[in-house]
Amino acid sequence: MTLRQLLFFTVLTLPACALLILLLDHPLAQFIHEHFGGAAPFFAALTAAADAAHEALMRHVLGLPVIFLVLGLAFAIGRYALKRRGATLFLILLLTHEFSMVLANVLKGSVHRLRPEVQFGRAYVGTGLWATGPHNDSFPSSHTAIYFSLFWPLAVAFPRFRVPLLVLPGLIALGRLVLGMHYLSDVWFSLWLVVALTFLFGLLDRPRATNVDSGPMAQG
Repeated sequence: MTLRQLLFFTVLTLPACALLILLLDHPLAQFIHEHFGGAAPFFAALTAAADAAHEALMRHVLGLPVIFLVLGLAFAIGRYALKRRGATLFLILLLTHEFSMVLANVLKGSVHRLRPEVQFGRAYVGTGLWATGPHNDSFPSSHTAIYFSLFWPLAVAFPRFRVPLLVLPGLIALGRLVLGMHYLSDVWFSLWLVVALTFLFGLLDRPRATNVDSGPMAQG
């Protein structure tokens, strides 16, 4: 992804999320709840299986999650022992995954948006932002951030396999809507967050320009 593409996606995302939060999230969530509720068992089972696998990867060994140890070692061995420039992808994946989870949770604790399930149980007026009480951690979707951050950097690195790589995170994100756990803006913003972080950390893999000193010192 280029900087221009990221800027375009950002310009599209911010007003779209604002429009969804103010006007469209509630009726869309209600529509999905009423017409696609039959798919909830499938998405619940899929999410549970994915969560179990992710929890196994997040178990601590030597004080660090397994996935961080594996990705960190793969980067160190590939980049410095085997001298493979492409091993930087492991570092990009590690950083994108970690920062996506952290920032999503920080935003949840700051925005305090009510989840759609509250809307279905007892309708509330307004956007549900900065609400008190339980179930007020809807924005953004941490599940979307977790699973897209595991696969989006790979999809960028291997565009030929982008579609199969994004099937699982795409289904997880769709499941958050069907299960009534998140609004569309919650999911969309998490996707933008992952895309932005992937671009940011992807700069680590950009070749550095070689500066040729053409000043007086070079001539003398």
